[in-house]
Amino acid sequence: MKTSPQALLCVLILLCQTQVYGVNITDLVFGKAANYMPAAFGDFDSDKHTDMIVLTEDLKTVKVLISNLEAPLLRESDQGLSCTFEKLWIKSIVPGDFDGNGAMDLLLVPFNKDSRLYEVYVLWGNQKNMTLNCTLEDKPLMRLKSQPLVMDVNGDMIPDLFGEDENSTRTFWIFEPKGPPRPEPMVAPDLKPLPHLSLPSSHAFIDLDSDLAADLWITAEGQFEIWSSIDGKYSLNKTITIPEGLQHVGQTAFADVNLDGNIEAIIPVCNDANCKKSYLAVYDFRKSLWNFLDVNFVEDDGTIWAFPFAPSSYRFLDTVTLRVGDFNLDGYPDFLVTLVDASQKPRVILMENTECDDSSCQYQRKFVNQWNLFKDFGETVLGTFCDFQEDGTLDVLLVQKTDDGKYHMNVYKDSVEYDAVFVKVLIGGCYGEICKLQTVPYGTNQPGPSIRYSITTAKGGTQCSRATQLSQTAHSVLQLPYTIFGLGRNWNFVEVLDVGIPKGNYSDTLTSSFTQIIPNSQLIVIPYPMEHPDQWVSKLFITPSKAMLMTAGALIGTCLFVAAIIGILHRREKQQDKREKQQEAHKFHFDAM
Repeated sequence: MKTSPQALLCVLILLCQTQVYGVNITDLVFGKAANYMPAAFGDFDSDKHTDMIVLTEDLKTVKVLISNLEAPLLRESDQGLSCTFEKLWIKSIVPGDFDGNGAMDLLLVPFNKDSRLYEVYVLWGNQKNMTLNCTLEDKPLMRLKSQPLVMDVNGDMIPDLFGEDENSTRTFWIFEPKGPPRPEPMVAPDLKPLPHLSLPSSHAFIDLDSDLAADLWITAEGQFEIWSSIDGKYSLNKTITIPEGLQHVGQTAFADVNLDGNIEAIIPVCNDANCKKSYLAVYDFRKSLWNFLDVNFVEDDGTIWAFPFAPSSYRFLDTVTLRVGDFNLDGYPDFLVTLVDASQKPRVILMENTECDDSSCQYQRKFVNQWNLFKDFGETVLGTFCDFQEDGTLDVLLVQKTDDGKYHMNVYKDSVEYDAVFVKVLIGGCYGEICKLQTVPYGTNQPGPSIRYSITTAKGGTQCSRATQLSQTAHSVLQLPYTIFGLGRNWNFVEVLDVGIPKGNYSDTLTSSFTQIIPNSQLIVIPYPMEHPDQWVSKLFITPSKAMLMTAGALIGTCLFVAAIIGILHRREKQQDKREKQQEAHKFHFDAM
């Protein structure tokens, strides 16, 4: 993303005012458009830069903030990408192309207080002029008991939905280019009754068995379930029992915690009614084993913090959600989570993923709370990651409740310069005639594509990791439509980067490999034509880091220095030749006598 001189000036001024931990770049990102509630991220106008969908505080107006090259980086569109609904109380928004026409649509999930059900509407996008149709259907497309999971059931790159309908039936809703979504009940194994889905739910569409094809993770009452796509149908693969003795279980998050190329499930839990003793439960899918990480929730001044499982009047605290991102680009994912003190006042905390070399550790990694990082922002109810400046480093979006009771978005930028590199991967989607044009758009939000990389470290070993794009969508999880892998201090090429899309009706996973990827670059992959992975469209954009610029500056400086020496020596040689010629001209020629 190009940065204007005005934006650079703002950053320099803010850096000059930085404290120990970081800077507040809210004005640079939002300007005066910060009094909204974040709802989702997505490239609405398909220009490679991430836009943001927000809600007004009354949850009745939807706005799209478009990314710009000059400050403010996110601002309201001149095309009026805003819709207001007086009778809807919108709880969730999911961007995606639900009719396959190449334009981003917005899936609205309002909550009906009378029926106590979640309803689903779609604001359809227009591909020609990148606008929204604010006219809703006469009735909702469906009604559900919980917020739906957006996934790709049949592998056609058009997002579908999964959830429990108003009759408590587990159902897939298949979206197609024409007509309303087609309901398809989930078939239980041996026709046995399935338990109800948990409320709130934290289902996921994520690759759990390393085949680069997304599986379906379901959170049900008393158990977790893994369903895999086999011959175009989802079949129950494994059931995981929730450990006994837990009083509260939060939302499931997924990450490669120990950087071994395998995904783990991470769940915030506590074993007492008041949640005074909180843990992180980590499930290892290879060993089928639970590990409980004892996180220190006592601040340096003695304040005791806990997960907010008790009912709260604050926004975003109805679920305990870990939001995943590699904050320091060391390769190990960190977490953002909201905690509450004894008076139930909230604060967003960064849980830094560090090595656990203590003999008492039950797990090789531990999470250390950075108490003071966001302390100056006051009462913060939500924190999530986003690369606002498109430079490969993750900023933190914070939602603060101010003294007047209003909610305000803030952006924190870490001022520490990490000697680390990254690779950024985005898998988009393309459909129909527009894909045959020479200029292929960068695609709409795609749930379920999986990415895996491998790189040789500076010590000669192999580092690998894996992630799934947009694996979760409900309860303001605010996942990004791209994946950023921190590579640490490994400046080598990424030897292999594999990409796979959901199988759906295909018997085999559709995958493609890319080799020798330059660090500090963004790889955009458009799986078109879908059946021929060797022909998938890919584009690589390099983001120069400060270290690269310093190296280039040193190289240029060295070349200039060598050129100056050569120039001086050449000049001295010419002067010496001139003197010799003059001396030769003044000699007495005896041969002429």
